[in-house]
Amino acid sequence: MSPVTEPSQLDLSIILINWRLRADVESILECLARHPHRCSVEILLINKPSGDGTEQTVRERFPEVRLFAHKKFGFATMRNVGLRHAKGRYCLILDTDVEVLPGCLDEMVAFMDRSPRIGGCGGHTVRLNGELEYNVKRFYDLGTVIARRSPLEKLWPKNPWNHRHLMLDKDHRRPFYGDWMAGACFCVRREAALQVGLFDEAMHYFEDVDWCWRAKKAGWRIAFNPNSRIIHKVRRLSGQGFNKNTVSHLMSGFRFWWKVRQEGLDWAFPTRPSTGLAGDKLAPADADRSKPDLSVVVINLNGKKLLDDCLESLRESSPRHRLEVVVVDNGSTDGSTEMVTEKYPEAILVKNTENLGFTKANNQGIEVSTGRYLMLLNNDTRVLPGAFSDTIDYLDKHPAIGCAGLKLLNEDGSRQLSVRRFPSFSQALFNRYSLLTRLFPNNRFSRAYLMTDFEDGKIQDVDWVSGACLLFRMSVLDTIGALDERYFMYCEDVDYCYRVWQAGWRVTYIPFAEVFHLIGQDTKKVRVKLTLERHKSMYRFYKKHYSRNLMFLDALTGGVIAVRCALQLAIAYYAAMKAKAGAR
Repeated sequence: MSPVTEPSQLDLSIILINWRLRADVESILECLARHPHRCSVEILLINKPSGDGTEQTVRERFPEVRLFAHKKFGFATMRNVGLRHAKGRYCLILDTDVEVLPGCLDEMVAFMDRSPRIGGCGGHTVRLNGELEYNVKRFYDLGTVIARRSPLEKLWPKNPWNHRHLMLDKDHRRPFYGDWMAGACFCVRREAALQVGLFDEAMHYFEDVDWCWRAKKAGWRIAFNPNSRIIHKVRRLSGQGFNKNTVSHLMSGFRFWWKVRQEGLDWAFPTRPSTGLAGDKLAPADADRSKPDLSVVVINLNGKKLLDDCLESLRESSPRHRLEVVVVDNGSTDGSTEMVTEKYPEAILVKNTENLGFTKANNQGIEVSTGRYLMLLNNDTRVLPGAFSDTIDYLDKHPAIGCAGLKLLNEDGSRQLSVRRFPSFSQALFNRYSLLTRLFPNNRFSRAYLMTDFEDGKIQDVDWVSGACLLFRMSVLDTIGALDERYFMYCEDVDYCYRVWQAGWRVTYIPFAEVFHLIGQDTKKVRVKLTLERHKSMYRFYKKHYSRNLMFLDALTGGVIAVRCALQLAIAYYAAMKAKAGAR
């Protein structure tokens, strides 16, 4: 077996937004292009087309920049586009009218790496005249609302409300914690963004205040980093009179006031939300040690012997961690539920009176699970000792991984093809069960889809992993929800992994944890129904994620899937008749 290595990942995603500021865009991109850094960086520009040639300039002069067009201008909505597409562990949101000083990017990454409970931080920002711009502040209170950017501020600039709001009592040569950071230099930890959510797109301003408020309520820290330095060529609202931007600013402030007010607080702009945690070194977001480390959900339908073997193997699978086992029975009549009650009293048993399907039954198990991680496991599996403990240890150290698949083995110990690339139109004809794959097993389409050419012993990111052994964080469940119950069975794992990637998490194959899987041992007697369900799920996945709402293309795709289903049923019928004739 080759050495286990961690898949590469970008350290920092820099997110810029633009509308009619071509000169500023060129300036910041030139600055970033000549900026020396050791960390790995990508740049995303979300641009509202305005006919000023920004798109063409970026494509010609800065081809490394990931360019996204967005029809509607808005700080929150455009930054959300960047967050959805960013690949870095940290996302640095910058205004285009800034200059990044030497060492800024490396210092930002190093600062966040040293402090895993900092959800966001702001850098040391100065204006063109050298004046310090207070980028990390305290939340507003009544006095600040009255005094900030008002005639009172001009008459009495050192008033106590400004002093408190701008945190003038802090030494800005050293790091410190604050309440919120301004969007001109706004670095967000990906894990925090996944837990807290994106910016509120109903706000044109105050989106930064609102996000930090939610982050602090969730237990994250907001910090000032004095070593990441930028120059901000800022244009203030004050001094411009009462205009559209002023109205938008007031309306956004009112929306934030109303949101917080709805939580039952006495005043709309409270000084600090309670985190419920003490000390500066906070625990990881999903590391509540009062919970089981792993909840394993096993679905069963008249598979008593398989279920018994599976549950027995689970007792030795996680010796260093707390394990919670949930069995969901879909109306078995072979004594399965009685066996679980008598032999495995520690298991949580959910009993259905009928077969609700694989997906809905899994969601029932998910509802009663309480672990930090959750594993969906087929009953025709046997987990090797220590497999889950090793996996939990690895995932605790790699918070960007939202979903993982373990190494599945056939009965003879050979590797099972349990990881895939997302299906394409060509690969749909050459998947695992297709006639073309059986006739031409080494064709390039089948190899690409089944990933038969990838390095088996290497930890690496993949498109999706088999639902026979699917592990994910509970915080992922909080972000994207449970399985889609429109899939009776099949494709629910493809759909879920697709949604995990869309939400910004990684899906990773972990080969050092091994599980035996006896493929289809509990479904052999209902081949016709399962073949129909498989193809129905294929079309449902296509409609949900790939369809362009073109009637002709949808009809063609549906027709191809229907023909494929008919061919597989005909082949199965022919094989059954041939076997029956041979038995005579």
